[in-house]
Amino acid sequence: MVALAQTVIDSKSTPEGEPLIILCPNPFYQIYEGAALLAGAEPYFVNSDPSRNFACDYSAVPEHIWARTQLLYVCSPGNPTGAVLTLDNWRELFALSDKHGFVIASDECYSEIYFDEAKPPLSGLEAARLLGRGFDRLVMLSSLSKRSNVPGMRSGFGAGDASILKDFLLYRTYHGAALSTVFQRASVVAW
Repeated sequence: MVALAQTVIDSKSTPEGEPLIILCPNPFYQIYEGAALLAGAEPYFVNSDPSRNFACDYSAVPEHIWARTQLLYVCSPGNPTGAVLTLDNWRELFALSDKHGFVIASDECYSEIYFDEAKPPLSGLEAARLLGRGFDRLVMLSSLSKRSNVPGMRSGFGAGDASILKDFLLYRTYHGAALSTVFQRASVVAW
């Protein structure tokens, strides 16, 4: 999550001198705020709305915030609310991304933990496919930490926009740590 923000945020401020924005759901996983601050961006929190099954209300975000946004973190199913984005929610986010050019980081670490077995959550990649679009400006991130209860192993993956992932992998090469062989083998079994 942090490395993706470092990859996506391309300058410390707008031409007018205002800081760039990383939008985060609220309540939120603390790493989103830390990623924004470490990337030199300003976190902007979008409150979850009980009337929308605790999904964030992106229509409440002012236009001047969207204009400065370079990255949007979404989490579905959400932590801690359990909110799951619908196809209409994804359609709205893709339209906003198309209009403003920001990257969507879809945190899907809880994708296999949900309330209704008959209705698994819709992933960002699946939503893009259903809406007939590519993966432009969309990166999905997942890990074993929640689905397999091994948060200390730090085994995960990203998928989506190939050009963003190319830059992400280059950046990750210089700052990331490789998993030990033992954790790699355990990850194969868990995945």
